[in-house]
Order: sequence, then structure tokens, then C-alpha cells
Amino acid sequence: MKIAILGGTGSIGEGFAVRWSGKHEVSVCSREIDRAVKAADEYTGKLLEKGLVCCGITGCTNEVGIKDVDVVVLSVPYQGVIELLKSLRPCFKDQIVISLVVPMKKNKWFKYTPPKQGSAALEIKDILPKSVKVVSAYHNISAKKLAIPDMVLDYDVVVCSDDEDAKKVVMEITKEIKNLRPLDGGDLGYSSMIESLTPFLINLAIRNGLSDLGLKFL
Repeated sequence: MKIAILGGTGSIGEGFAVRWSGKHEVSVCSREIDRAVKAADEYTGKLLEKGLVCCGITGCTNEVGIKDVDVVVLSVPYQGVIELLKSLRPCFKDQIVISLVVPMKKNKWFKYTPPKQGSAALEIKDILPKSVKVVSAYHNISAKKLAIPDMVLDYDVVVCSDDEDAKKVVMEITKEIKNLRPLDGGDLGYSSMIESLTPFLINLAIRNGLSDLGLKFL
């Protein structure tokens, strides 16, 4: 499978690149080609140092990266993702697009600030072509832990989508990350509930002196 990561030079993007490149071809995407190539080389080096398999991590521009791939991961802050997707709209065809985007603002504490559609995932679906299959997932995964390729992550991942086949694909690649358990969260309309947990968990961590919180349903 070919996977492109928009925002691939960031910490969460790095995590997905090193985790999935053992079985898939991964494109690290950025507006700046030099930055993307440098990040891809660094991620590959990290895997080789640990003796881990890498099917290939390449760096490229956003426009090049999302063409002719199966899955596009949006690891871009909400403040920039809408304009980015509008500019890239002609490059999309029928890819699966995974949104881990959370609209939130910080005053004293972080607060969930959804758009009029009710969630970032639904807003993203409105912007992209109808042929694109939007899936909501990975909102509450520790970027720091994800970027350590041999670390076991004992988290649950709630996956929401209006397309059942796309949801199954995302649940399968979730299982490839050791000890991540995908859970079917229903259609995309339920994404707001999962997105809103992100600022809640950040505030919870700050109040209690914790870090790298995630979800585990028992």
C-alpha cells in the first residue's frame, strides 16, 4: 500500500512514517521539498540503526505525494489544514483520507472549537471531492511514543467513517502498530465526540502533572 503523510515532517507524522514503512511505501510530504527529503532520510536512518525493515520512505511536495496513493494522513494543525486541502483539492481522486485533526483553542485551558459542520472530519469531507473516503482516527495517540518505532503502544483507536470499506482498511493498518486496538466508532458524525477528547486529555494531563495520555477502554 502507498501512504502519504501531509505534515509528515512533524512529530506525529514521523511516528506514522516509521511505524508503517515496514510494510508500506510511505511519502513524507511538505510544502518544502528539501525539508521533506531531509526528514525522510532521518526516519530511514532511525529504522536502519535499530535493524528494522523499511520498504521505503521518500520525501516530496504535498502535490506530488498525494497523487496515486491509497491513503493520505492529515497530520496538520486545524489552523492550516482547511486552506491546504482547498489548494490540493485537484490532486485528490478516490484516496482514503485519515483525519486526526482537532479544532481547539487555548485560553487558560484548551477548548474544543468545532466548525459549523460539527467536527473537523465533517468539514474536511465537505471540502474534498465526493470520491474521497474520509476516516477519522488517531486523535489521542502520543506523538512522542509513536515516533519510537519499537515501543509498544497499549492504546485504543476509535475509527469513524461513512465508508465501511475505508474504515476496515484503517482498522487493519492500525493493527500493524503493536498493541494498538482499533474500535469501530460508527459513522463520521460521531467524530466530534472523539475529537473533543483531545483538549480534555491535554487539560487532564496539565492539571495532574501527567504526560502522553491516551485512551484504553476496559
